[in-house]
Amino acid sequence: MIGRLVTCLALSLALQPTLAFAAGDPLSFDDPGMHFSAPAGWTRVDQSQLNDATADTPEDPPAAVFIYHQGRVDQRSIIIKIEPFDGTLDSFETQHLGELHSGSDATFVDQHVKTTLSNGMPAYLLRVNSGSDAGQFTRLFEYLVCDGQRGITVTYRGRQGDFDDKEALAALSTLYVVAYPKARP
Repeated sequence: MIGRLVTCLALSLALQPTLAFAAGDPLSFDDPGMHFSAPAGWTRVDQSQLNDATADTPEDPPAAVFIYHQGRVDQRSIIIKIEPFDGTLDSFETQHLGELHSGSDATFVDQHVKTTLSNGMPAYLLRVNSGSDAGQFTRLFEYLVCDGQRGITVTYRGRQGDFDDKEALAALSTLYVVAYPKARP
C-alpha cells in the first residue's frame, strides 16, 4: 500500500512540470467552457498591448488575441470575444449579424451556415467581407457559439487575398466549447 502511494506521489511530481507547461501554453486559451489553440507561428498579444487593430473598445476587450506576421502587410489575427448571453444560438447569430451590418455599410456576409465544432457543439460559421477601398478589403471567418451562459465569437481576420478559406478554417479547427458549468460565475 505504501509502495503504491510512493509511486503515485513520484508520478505526480514527475508530471508536474508537464502540466504546468500545458496550463501556461501561450498559444492556448482555456476557461471552464472552452478551449482554443492557435497554430504554430502565431503569437499571443498581451492584453496591455492591444490597440485599435483589434477593432475593440476599452469597454469591450477581447478575451484573447493571437497575431500572425505582426506588423507585416499580410498580418492576420484571431480574436476571441466572450459576452454574457443566455439566449439561443439562432438569436445570438441574429444579434451578431445586426451588429456587423450596423458597424459598416461596406460589410457583406457571403456565407453563414449552421455547423458543429469538432466536439459536436452547434455553431454558426460566417464568412464576411468588409471594406470599400481597393487593397483594404478584409475577410473574416467567425464561429459563433453559445455555451448556455455566454455568447462566444472566435474570429480569423486578415486582408482579403492573403489567405484562403482552407487556411482560415484550419487555424480555427482546435476550437471546442462545452456547456459552461452552472456553479461558476
